[in-house]
Amino acid sequence: MANIVIGTAGHIDHGKTTLIKALTGIETDTTSEEKKRGMSINLGFAYLDLPNNKRVGIVDVPGHEKFIKNMVAGLPGINLVLLVIDAAEGIMPQTKEHIDILTLLGIREFLLVLTKVDTVDPELKELVVEDIRDQLADTPLADAELIETDAVTGTGIKELLATIQAHSEEVQERSGSGSARLNVDRVFSVKGFGTVVTGTLLDGSVNAGDDLYLYPSQKKTRIRNIQVHETDVKSAQAGQRTALNLANIATDEIQRGDVLSVSEKLEDTWMLDVKVTCLPEVETGIGLWDRVRLLVGTREVMARTVPLGVDWIGPGEDGFLQLRLEEQVAVKERDRFILRSYSPMHTIAGGEVLDAAPHKHRRFKVEILESLKAKEDGSLDELIADFMVNKKQPFTKEKELQEYLGAEKEEIQPILAEMVADGRVMETKVGYLAQASYQKLAEQATKILSSYHKQYRLRFGMPIEEFRSRMRGVLAEKEISTLIALLKADLVKEANDRLALQTFDVVFNSYQQAAKEKIEQTLAKNGFTPVKKGDLFSLDKNAEEVLEALNGDTVVFLTHEYVLLGTVFDQAVKVIQDTITAHGQMTLGDFRDLTDSSRKASMLILEYMDKQGITKRVENYRVLG
Repeated sequence: MANIVIGTAGHIDHGKTTLIKALTGIETDTTSEEKKRGMSINLGFAYLDLPNNKRVGIVDVPGHEKFIKNMVAGLPGINLVLLVIDAAEGIMPQTKEHIDILTLLGIREFLLVLTKVDTVDPELKELVVEDIRDQLADTPLADAELIETDAVTGTGIKELLATIQAHSEEVQERSGSGSARLNVDRVFSVKGFGTVVTGTLLDGSVNAGDDLYLYPSQKKTRIRNIQVHETDVKSAQAGQRTALNLANIATDEIQRGDVLSVSEKLEDTWMLDVKVTCLPEVETGIGLWDRVRLLVGTREVMARTVPLGVDWIGPGEDGFLQLRLEEQVAVKERDRFILRSYSPMHTIAGGEVLDAAPHKHRRFKVEILESLKAKEDGSLDELIADFMVNKKQPFTKEKELQEYLGAEKEEIQPILAEMVADGRVMETKVGYLAQASYQKLAEQATKILSSYHKQYRLRFGMPIEEFRSRMRGVLAEKEISTLIALLKADLVKEANDRLALQTFDVVFNSYQQAAKEKIEQTLAKNGFTPVKKGDLFSLDKNAEEVLEALNGDTVVFLTHEYVLLGTVFDQAVKVIQDTITAHGQMTLGDFRDLTDSSRKASMLILEYMDKQGITKRVENYRVLG
């Protein structure tokens, strides 16, 4: 059976807190101010043992209009809501706003709980029930089961327990994949233990001893102890109301609205791309740059609205928005939220986050709208493709997809295999690369190399290290190596540690051809004696750029100053290989005598061969490398 958290909602004084006490024996009005005023101000928490011995968490959210933001803070992670309605008063305006908030937050499982039924005339009660059904006819609560109760006399309490149990058995197990995340809704200190926070674990699982990261401060803390329903446990799972005793952090360093996660890669953002539903009764709709209150997780921040693809989102309409925030938040895709007007405060819209860390968009850009549409209702392979194409880093690890989608690897792997098979995705040692992302990288590489070829028309290509340095702002070192390997399959060629486009060839004009012949003739005449580049430059005004172009082709640059004809170098390699094969080793003097060259010339050639791995120096002789 899945972990389940129940929420209670309803108008002030309709009996939520009294009902919970009757069900659980726990008083959720905990502060002296709450007891004095007779209303829930903050979130109240309790747990309930069902007849089948299943323990469920209960969140009693405030009913007064002034405490709506506290109500919303208690709703993430809730599976079932008990909408509490006073039998004498029926549905009140505040109850309607609670229903709007609940449905905008994606909650679909409701029980209607009529309270104080033994205090009203039966005929009045029937009229109230009839009115409730009429007012809920066009809402997701139209077919919700209604239980009549009286917490004081005990009427209907057993029936309510049985109904809650039946609902709890139908709740689907929350996915344990993804990085564990908890929106902090309470912070306090326990003598002898230190800082304690509570919240509903939204994703993954946590264990005692785990390190956590606090957002937005990004402070690191550690879990000393975990409690679920006032019982010490070694671990907590997604969907459970959880209390965490934290080490290395004081109570004044953490507050409600902060987020704890095992991931150190959760992003703080100033913007959110969202799908929003505007309530029908909001006459003004949502326009450009409206100032609103964003309630997400356990945070409230101010934001400005930027409709995408339309001029405004009218009453009762759905649409895409970019929210520009006045404070940073740390959320994930698919998190639900509420928008309230700045002043006077009332709920105007709600929806879900589609991109938790977007860039600024042009309002009517087709590609952005298509991407948001895919995020909204796309299949798993469409979501994977959209994530891979639009994420900042081109290469994607399978674990990244699991965290982003909240899916198990058994779901993702077959889809990735299919996408690789049909060519939409490339599988490499450093991760998966969408074909569209590869094309963007290939275009960037083409631009870099084309620019180099135009500047140095007589050079074979760009030094690989220079190409790597140009790509370091985009890719990690291993990713650059992988990209070069992919590019060599269809776009670039490599020689002598240089890269060139496959379509590029060095072409000499008649003047350059003449300089080439002078250089090669001079080098051939000098045989095994390397020539200084400066001496070659004096041969012809075109010699400098031509010599550079010959590097790695017909000329070998032994050092930055001395060069040798390529065919002569090949002869030298053969002499060395034959001699060492026959005698096991060769000295510098041996090479000098065999090539009839000077000691300096022999040393230049042999040291270059050492660098190339052709030979290896051992004491005062060489062996094959």
